[in-house]
Amino acid sequence: MKKLILFSLIVLMHASTVFSQTSPNRYEVELLMNPNPGRKDTREVNAVIVFEKESVKIFSRRKNEVFKEFSYKDIKFAEHSFSRNLMFSRRTQMLMTIMFPTMSLLYSGKEKHWLTIVGEGDFAVLKIETDNYRLIKMEFPIRNLDILNLNEDRQ
Repeated sequence: MKKLILFSLIVLMHASTVFSQTSPNRYEVELLMNPNPGRKDTREVNAVIVFEKESVKIFSRRKNEVFKEFSYKDIKFAEHSFSRNLMFSRRTQMLMTIMFPTMSLLYSGKEKHWLTIVGEGDFAVLKIETDNYRLIKMEFPIRNLDILNLNEDRQ
């Protein structure tokens, strides 16, 4: 009887792992888009990037609307880039360094991370947060896609 109960438990545990549905990974991002085609007012729009089983989708955070969808097999390349934006000009930095050497942390800058996805006939440029860019980058190798890493500060 004990063997039957143990066997039943093993079968139930195995069935629950086989038939369990894993939820897709979701990350908050900003999508660069032009809401008024033909004009020069590109904006950062609140969005969510969702890595599903067969595709990556970019949804609106406010409405139930899909901005972009890329099938993994149709993605030509994905590129992660980042730059460090300085809070002050170079001249102001030099002056502050001379006058207040301990305040150099104020103008060290903040990293901005970008993700570009290029697919068949469409692309998306996303601004990604500093706290989750590593997680988003790792979604691509898991799906057998390479991601190109660029440092825009290097000349």
